[in-house]
Amino acid sequence: MYYSSIGILATLVLVIIDFKILISPSHTNKRPAHKAYKQFLISVLAYYFVDVIWEALYALKLTTANFIETTIYFIVMALSVILWTRYVIVFLNKKNKFAKFLLYTGFLLFCFQVIVLIINFFVPIVFWFNKDGVYEVGIARDVNLLIQVIIFVIVAIYMIIHVVRSKSKLKRRHCAVGMFSFIMIIFVTLQSMHPFMPFYAIGYMLGVCILHTFVIEDEKEAWRKELESLLKIEEIQEIEIGKVRQMAYTDPLTGVKNKMSYIEDVGSIEQQIENGEIEDFGLIVLDLNDLKKINDTKGHDSGDQYIKAGCTLICNTFKHSPVYRIGGDEFTVFLSGEDYENHKQLLEELKEAVEYNKSTGGVVIAYGFADYKKMSGKSFLRLFESADKKMYKCKQALKANK
Repeated sequence: MYYSSIGILATLVLVIIDFKILISPSHTNKRPAHKAYKQFLISVLAYYFVDVIWEALYALKLTTANFIETTIYFIVMALSVILWTRYVIVFLNKKNKFAKFLLYTGFLLFCFQVIVLIINFFVPIVFWFNKDGVYEVGIARDVNLLIQVIIFVIVAIYMIIHVVRSKSKLKRRHCAVGMFSFIMIIFVTLQSMHPFMPFYAIGYMLGVCILHTFVIEDEKEAWRKELESLLKIEEIQEIEIGKVRQMAYTDPLTGVKNKMSYIEDVGSIEQQIENGEIEDFGLIVLDLNDLKKINDTKGHDSGDQYIKAGCTLICNTFKHSPVYRIGGDEFTVFLSGEDYENHKQLLEELKEAVEYNKSTGGVVIAYGFADYKKMSGKSFLRLFESADKKMYKCKQALKANK
């Protein structure tokens, strides 16, 4: 059972190291080289299987069954070679004369194998079993193995030339493909010299291990690094987009949200109102008194400082609510949560601060508050109109009491 044990061992090695490739659905793998490699691996497994069965049938002296099985053996062997040539072509990803030559050579080998095996049923030119059931080989079998050696030699030479000329990072993978060919040259030659030794299976086992280590694993590592690079680029882009968005939605003078942000948030609130998801909230509309007068008499720098002072007072009063600057001297605040629950106290604090500023020459702010919960026609537009009207009344009252 020495002959079969090598095939069983080779099968276990291949299944263990390439298990994920073998079980992966073909339609989920969009890489042509991996699809071609998977097909090649399946053909190698098929070769191992018929190679293992061969010795069992031979030991039991089931000559007819062994003859049929040996015929299948040679067909599977030729099929694995043609799938190997196809993998090399897809792996190199070059549609040149060499690719066509290699593909045609593999196809011709397969056709040659089928033809001589058909002839072998009538004239034993590939193999036969003598009257004692002993396996004998013919000239056509040696010619078949010679053609395989020539194919592997061609691939090996081409890969050497490709590696020498190339400055690509793929050199290591190309070297591995060339090494696979060199190994198969040696073991196919040994197989032709010793028909009862499993040299062909040993060659495939070593070659597949080399391909897995230096091609498949190397590709995985390259894809991992590429993915990390793409994720890092995406992360940087998200940060940059966040910065741009923040700049686009932030008032440059005061640092609070601007009108663009206000319009977007109003859309979100209107959607929540339509869906019945929001009920307890209010809106404050605010306006800074005498800004035009300050700009005209003291200059725009003083006007900017006046706006900043007004914004600071608003933000310090409504600490848990978003503040928007929607015009030169106009602000709005959405009240919800804690600030909404305490809005009476907060509005009283704002009123006291404004009264104090009136006497000390500080910033004077007119404001109006509208409670959505107490409105009859519940829409954001009605809410804003209500708060805006109250703000103008407050503004007139402040001017009258100036």
